[in-house]
Amino acid sequence: MANLSPLHRGIKRVRRFRSVARLGSGFAQWITAAGWLLLITFGLDWLTKMDSVERIVLLALEAIVLVWLFKKHLLPALAVRENLIGLAAQIEMHHDVHSDLVAALQFNDSAASQYGSDELRGRVVEDTVKLSANIDYLFGFSRPELWKSLLRGVATVGIVIAVACYVPDYFNIFLKRLTLQQEAYPTKTVILSLETVEANAVVGRPVTFVVRVDNSKVVPQAGILTIHGKNDAESELALLPGSNPSEFTVTLPRVIDEFEVSATIGDDVHPRTKINILQVPRVELAMNAEIPQYAVESFNVKSTGGRIQSVLAGSNVTPSLTASKPLQSATMLLGEEEFELVKKENAWVMPIDDHPLIGVESTTKYQISVIDTDGISPDRPITGILQVRPDQNPRIAAATVINLVLSGAAPRIKFRAIDDFGIDAVTADITITRVGMDTSDDTITKMINESDAHAKLVDDIVPIDLAEFDLNIGDTVLVTLQVTDYRGQQEGITIPSDPIEFTVTSRANFLAAMRDIDSETDDKLDQIIKAQLGVGERQ
Repeated sequence: MANLSPLHRGIKRVRRFRSVARLGSGFAQWITAAGWLLLITFGLDWLTKMDSVERIVLLALEAIVLVWLFKKHLLPALAVRENLIGLAAQIEMHHDVHSDLVAALQFNDSAASQYGSDELRGRVVEDTVKLSANIDYLFGFSRPELWKSLLRGVATVGIVIAVACYVPDYFNIFLKRLTLQQEAYPTKTVILSLETVEANAVVGRPVTFVVRVDNSKVVPQAGILTIHGKNDAESELALLPGSNPSEFTVTLPRVIDEFEVSATIGDDVHPRTKINILQVPRVELAMNAEIPQYAVESFNVKSTGGRIQSVLAGSNVTPSLTASKPLQSATMLLGEEEFELVKKENAWVMPIDDHPLIGVESTTKYQISVIDTDGISPDRPITGILQVRPDQNPRIAAATVINLVLSGAAPRIKFRAIDDFGIDAVTADITITRVGMDTSDDTITKMINESDAHAKLVDDIVPIDLAEFDLNIGDTVLVTLQVTDYRGQQEGITIPSDPIEFTVTSRANFLAAMRDIDSETDDKLDQIIKAQLGVGERQ
């Protein structure tokens, strides 16, 4: 058999060309689609300023389209494997070579079973060898279609490059936005920042927003601050020029819950910024009072919500402060003196054991100010007045039926002594002035009443025995009752009654005076005593 190498080489050349043509055409079509999708994405993103979620959705759809185009145009081209016989048949068709190429290939295949005349097969092969050297194997195959696909692809790439060169800043930002970076396209107006004047936004308080723009760019007359609340609720506030030409401000009168804000000034939009809302610390003040032991059973501490309104003088009052948030500092102002409270366990307390509220003796104003760890203080400091009720002095009143006495008599004195919390003792001071003497004898003190019960009221009649004083007619005896109240470990206060003066007289004069005394004498003495003590006895 003759050598068919030129035919084999020619057919393989056709196979390579067709493979390159298929791949080139498919790749060009895929590049064309990808380029236009890129340009469409660029236009949509530039015009609509898509956020990250919208960009992710659009990129996902485009990825699906590109995968579909890859499967449609490139995978088939990669999968096709053409054999020499089929390509030979196509070459015959293009050159009108009536099946000699296919027959020669089949007759020249030693591995295939052969039929018919050997001479005829040899003649066909020899004629094909002569013919194969002059065949244009690529004639008739679709070169124009390949060039059209490549031209479309190159044109698309050129358009993409032209757009990128025409607006390089925009295209560069677009490429960054494709990677989901938070970049913004250049605008005539450039917003530099969106901030709050206050360090923190606090519930119930106003917050002022300041938007700064680049004053080397276009600066409009006003802008809009959009507030994005819960459930997609939105509201708008007008941003007006501030004190600085490059600033716009607006105040939200009252903050209630967390929200986001965005600003639109000119053609620039500042992305949403989340505003975290901080709570005002709720402060609870406890004023713990330890009143003197002797008054525990009788004195009721008046308080409201842990804050004492009234205590007894001499009480030890210990303030204790708790808050709903961690505190940075707490101070207490007592009168003109300020104390820095210290944290002890879960409360803030006085740093010293000896302060003005220990053994407090007078009504005291106080004020407490706190700052939490976020730098927030309550709208108003805690203020109050600690009313200090003094332990009132005891009172005593005494009266007698008749002021004329016999020298050896024992006149009776009716008295009543009262005190807030208890009487410790009642004594009588007796002073004698004798006839013909300018000065009195020394005063004699006698215990009249002393009880461990420390009653608040002592109502009694006490006789004053004069026999032991060796009195004469005309001598005078001055009796003053004194009451001392009970104040525990402290020394009580002693208060005297009005003095009662007795004059020693003769029996005749005494009897004459006694005739004027009637049966209502005791009632009259009670009235006299009550008048001396005053209306409204204290218990």
